[in-house]
Amino acid sequence: EHTSKAILELYGIHPSRDELCSTPAEAVRTAKGLGYPVVMKVSSPDLLHKSDLGLVRVGVDSDRAVRTAFEELSATARKALGRRGRVEGVLVCEQVSGGVEMVVGVSRDELFGPVVMVGLGGVFVEVLGDVTFRVPPFGRGEAVRMLHELAGFAMLEGVRGAKAADVDAFVDVIMNVQRLAMDLASPEFAEQLGELDVNPVVV
Repeated sequence: EHTSKAILELYGIHPSRDELCSTPAEAVRTAKGLGYPVVMKVSSPDLLHKSDLGLVRVGVDSDRAVRTAFEELSATARKALGRRGRVEGVLVCEQVSGGVEMVVGVSRDELFGPVVMVGLGGVFVEVLGDVTFRVPPFGRGEAVRMLHELAGFAMLEGVRGAKAADVDAFVDVIMNVQRLAMDLASPEFAEQLGELDVNPVVV
């Protein structure tokens, strides 16, 4: 995840402020710098769906809680991975709240190559399946049409008095993900991108 976010940032997709920490003391220093509360999660190339394994802590709000979470997350990761698994450390991340949770992703189709996916994000991805797909390259107008195809588009416009989300900024993200997908699927990079899920994108 840490490396993936660094790649996203190179493409103008701004992730939360995160720092990979290798000790509890380093995690406390980072949390203080970011400001409480923070999110903590194990960073490992061998772990997917970390929340399902109990490897994510949200709302960690003190030095003591950070130290405890670091030790518990590290122990849980080692148990889940066994001897062969790799643990890079624990990511200490700023906690982002508000906005509409969306998802942007890339999958590979045997016929078309990279395909860009956009939809309602967070837990709603698996529950509602409110997503749509396009084969790149496509322009901003097509990205906007993707959003209008979603049943949840009204959430971006603002419902029940909520402020409208910055749709233009989200379209920027979609276009940047498309560019990333096309670059990393090219022969020059030997098809390094298998799949990508940026979830949630807080708009």
